[in-house]
Amino acid sequence: MPPIRRFVVLLTFVLTSWLVGCQREAVAPTPPTGPLANVPSLSELAGTPASTVPPLPTSDPDLVAQGQAIYAEHCASCHGANLEGEPEWKVQNEDGSFRAPPHDAGGHTWHHGDRTLIEAVKLGGARLPDNIGGTSAMPAFADVLTGEEIAAVLAYIKSTWPGDIRILQWEQTVRE
Repeated sequence: MPPIRRFVVLLTFVLTSWLVGCQREAVAPTPPTGPLANVPSLSELAGTPASTVPPLPTSDPDLVAQGQAIYAEHCASCHGANLEGEPEWKVQNEDGSFRAPPHDAGGHTWHHGDRTLIEAVKLGGARLPDNIGGTSAMPAFADVLTGEEIAAVLAYIKSTWPGDIRILQWEQTVRE
């Protein structure tokens, strides 16, 4: 790993650890102020330079609990109650559609930055280009979930990942 990347990963880990430690020391609960508390629209994100993309999301317990409830209602029927996805999710169906992938650490979700994940939730299968080699049956949730609800679902999913995977996903968010 190049020295600059090691430095960025180490710095991210130290800052994240410090922030988590500070949150644990708080005397009174504060309202969620995490970077995903108010997800901007896709049009806002499209013009956002990578340097201003929100850093590693906080694990605010209220936001995570809200996201878990929303996930159970809107996502678990396809992606699994435990984020496990459909069996053989990498194998396409006969009609060429992709199966619902897992969102746990063993899946593929963390390979994408926040912009891509938000777009996937908002636009569903319609977001896939024609050259992808398949389709997705995922419905669009732009008219179903608010930006805050999408942020809560992503906060819940990310809260289940180990720290190293959360850092890698954050790096992808910055690159987007």
